[in-house]
Amino acid sequence: MGLFKLRCIKATELVEKEKVVSITWIEKLKLKFHLSVCKACQAYKTNSDLMDDFFEKENSSSNVVEITENKGLKRAILSKLNTDSEKK
Repeated sequence: MGLFKLRCIKATELVEKEKVVSITWIEKLKLKFHLSVCKACQAYKTNSDLMDDFFEKENSSSNVVEITENKGLKRAILSKLNTDSEKK
């Protein structure tokens, strides 16, 4: 059972990371198992998905100010996510 153990903090990290980059099949498996038994993380994922949907719809409306992508910030976040994942 220890193979599938995942802390909630790591599960929420994977929920968000999966939206930005591909996660490994073992991470997907661990996340799926964790979400099947953890009500709090299920709720987190549901809320996160709802917020993404909301902002995606808001972003597609005509009265939204255009936001430019900050590639440096994106690289820094992805690097931090990958570094943190390797440590655990």
